[in-house]
Amino acid sequence: MGRLDNSARRAAIIDAALPLFARKGFAATTTKEIAQAAGVSEALIFKHFPSKAALYEAIFRSCVDGDEELAQLLAMPPSTATLAAYVQAMVSCYVEDLPGDRDNLLPRYRLYFMSLLEDGEFAHMVSRWMSEHIAPPFVASLHAARGAGDLVPSALVTENAFWMAEMLGSTLATIHLPPTPVVPSLADPRTTVPEAVAFILRGLGLKEEAVALYTRSLQCNQSSNPASKPEPTCSREADRDE
Repeated sequence: MGRLDNSARRAAIIDAALPLFARKGFAATTTKEIAQAAGVSEALIFKHFPSKAALYEAIFRSCVDGDEELAQLLAMPPSTATLAAYVQAMVSCYVEDLPGDRDNLLPRYRLYFMSLLEDGEFAHMVSRWMSEHIAPPFVASLHAARGAGDLVPSALVTENAFWMAEMLGSTLATIHLPPTPVVPSLADPRTTVPEAVAFILRGLGLKEEAVALYTRSLQCNQSSNPASKPEPTCSREADRDE
């Protein structure tokens, strides 16, 4: 690692620490173990990260920084279509991406769930970031859906609606934590993605007409090409022009 520049060294240390934290938890993982896994000295770790907590936070930042698909989603204007895109991206992440890229993504999910069982610090980092960056545009799209007449009158239009949707979606990730899916009937994205998206949209209060509209292309995509990732949304205007 001696020839690596500073950013590459930081990345290598993060890559070594992440599976250790995910397997053993924050408290039980020592900087000595991290140094051994990264092939560096403890002194070098503290040169890049003043504390183990700072390394913990850097691991979290590595999970969210530079995500182009997320950036594109956040740039979408508030609308019912954007709301459906958020829900679809959320479900696809947990149902398709995790089992499709276990080696890379599984340690991140294990770290999150391990944090919930331990001190909760990593989980708090995740929730604070999502409250700041994801929840506001999600709720704005709920308001836009209400303005468009796509929500039932009793629909909850607050950050709690976002968290209920997110927690339902993230629970789908837990079935993939063991090598064999815990609930086999939920392991096939061709059926689970459209079913879960429709279920969450109904739970958010979308009227049945809107649910059908914004899940139609998703169902077609999953059925015709199960290996591909679904498009973010279907266009309401295009549907009306047919």
